[in-house]
Amino acid sequence: MTPEGTESAHGLNVGFIGLGDMGGRIALRMLQGGFALAVHDTRAAACRNLHEHGATVADDAKLLASTCNVIGICVVDDYQLRDVVMRIRGDLTAGTIVLIHSSVMPDTAMSIAADLAERNVTVIDAPVSGSRPAADAGTLTVFAGGDRTAIEKVHPLLETFAANVVHAGQVGAGQALKIVNNVMLHMNHLVALEAVRFARSQGIDEATLIGATNISSGRSWVTETWGLIDTMIADHPLAGTDAIYPLMSKELWHAVELGRASMTALPLTALGTQLSERYFRDREQDLKVDAGSRPSVGRA
Repeated sequence: MTPEGTESAHGLNVGFIGLGDMGGRIALRMLQGGFALAVHDTRAAACRNLHEHGATVADDAKLLASTCNVIGICVVDDYQLRDVVMRIRGDLTAGTIVLIHSSVMPDTAMSIAADLAERNVTVIDAPVSGSRPAADAGTLTVFAGGDRTAIEKVHPLLETFAANVVHAGQVGAGQALKIVNNVMLHMNHLVALEAVRFARSQGIDEATLIGATNISSGRSWVTETWGLIDTMIADHPLAGTDAIYPLMSKELWHAVELGRASMTALPLTALGTQLSERYFRDREQDLKVDAGSRPSVGRA
């Protein structure tokens, strides 16, 4: 699958499945980092964009699986991940490394790793943390779970899109660390949205609140990048549909499920799962009202 006349960097012949909102950005960074890349996605437009940047397009994921020794997968959820792996399983060659960039349950990563080990295929769960700008800049963080030697082998590839690679432990630990991180992210965001509502009730505008917070003890990544999550939701492929809300709170639900299994009390996180959709809908309405209250160009 390597484009003719191009040597694969570091002895890695890389394939990538899933060119969505984050996957497409990661794949592009791999190309920009000098790696020959074969890509596959069910959407022709997504493949065409990567092809224009030098990627080879595989019409069938099975063909990609049979010709690449490193395969990154970045699909939406556990169901899609299992489906992709089931389709390519029989075509994977011994010694291949599969990178799971999707955010899924740890058990999903572990069960896939155990299954593919029968074919002498190594799985690294490698979900990422960071925003779209971080993906574009190649400064994401990878939470890697799996064999350290295998992680070191693909480290040059990970460095094309990540400034930090954290070895969390064995397969599944990367997903668990991503979930823990996102519990903090999403709960910080819900608290910030509630604080904005409270500030408005006291006659303090949003810009003043965020500006003051960012030079005070209440700041967080959410406030320091204020507006970024609004933008992500507004132009996400699922924007305007009810499907966007469970997607935004997915890791909160995952945390509650894991907490139940381990008998770990997570009452605040559980409350966050219940409040998330309502807070997002309220935020969308507030932004519409704010936009409507701004004077248009040329208005007296």
